[in-house]
Amino acid sequence: MDGEVSDAERRELEELVAHDDEARRILELLQAGTQFGNKAFEDFLHDPVPLALVRQIKQGTTASPKAERLTATAPSRHSERLWPRALAASVAMLLVGGSTGYILGMANSGPPAVTQVAAARSWLDDIADYHRIYARQEKHLVEVPAAEGEAAIRTWLASSVGVDFTIPQLAKDGLTFEGARLLVAAGKPVAQLMYRNAEGEVFAICFLKSEPIGEQGMLRESMRDDLAMVSWQKSGASYVVVGPSADASLRRLAETVSTDI
Repeated sequence: MDGEVSDAERRELEELVAHDDEARRILELLQAGTQFGNKAFEDFLHDPVPLALVRQIKQGTTASPKAERLTATAPSRHSERLWPRALAASVAMLLVGGSTGYILGMANSGPPAVTQVAAARSWLDDIADYHRIYARQEKHLVEVPAAEGEAAIRTWLASSVGVDFTIPQLAKDGLTFEGARLLVAAGKPVAQLMYRNAEGEVFAICFLKSEPIGEQGMLRESMRDDLAMVSWQKSGASYVVVGPSADASLRRLAETVSTDI
C-alpha cells in the first residue's frame, strides 16, 4: 500500500482493510508506531554534534565508513497468496516497532502520550546570534575600541554588568584585542571582549552575572552551527569563549581565559 506492491495486490489489501476488523487494527497499529518512531528519531537529529567530530570532518581526518553490502532477495511469485505475506510483514514491523517502543518507553508504565517539548533558548544562543552579526563588521567590530584604554573598558563594563574582571592578554595565542561591546542576553547585561587573529577570524569572550549552577570552573563545549563555544561558571558569573567551529585550540584558549580573566 506504500507503493511496494502491484495494483492487484494493492486493491486486495484495500479490500481486506475495508472489511476485516483485525487487518484494520493492525494497519492502525503500524501507522501509530510509524508516527511515534519518526517523532522519536527526529528528536535524536537535534542532539548537538561533538566539537571534536566537527573539527575532524572539517580537517578531513575522519576515516571513510565501510560501505555496507545489501543482498537483494529474489522477488516472490505472484501466484503466492497475499495474506501470508502481509501477515509476515505485519509481524516483522510489529516486532521492530515493539522493540523501539520498549527501549524508548521502558520508564513509562502507562500508555504513550504525544508531548511537544520546546527547547528553551539560553544566553549562549543570544551570544551566538550577536557574534554572527558583529564578526562580519570590519570598521564597527566593537563599540569601544581598545585604543581608549583597558582601564576605561574595565570600569565601563564592570559597572554595567556587575562583574569585576581583567582583560586577558592573548597575543601569545595569536589574538589581538580589538575592544569591547555591551550586549543583552537572557534579559541581562553581558560584557563582550573582541579579539581577531592574523587570518581575520573573530573570537569573543562574553560574561554576565549569574547564580551558581552546577560545578564551578568546569568547561563545557557546545556548537551553534558554524560557531564553537566553551562555557563555564566561576565566582557568581557565567563565561563563554566563542570562535570558529574549525578552530582546534578553542578549549585551550578557554582554559587560559578562565585563569586570566
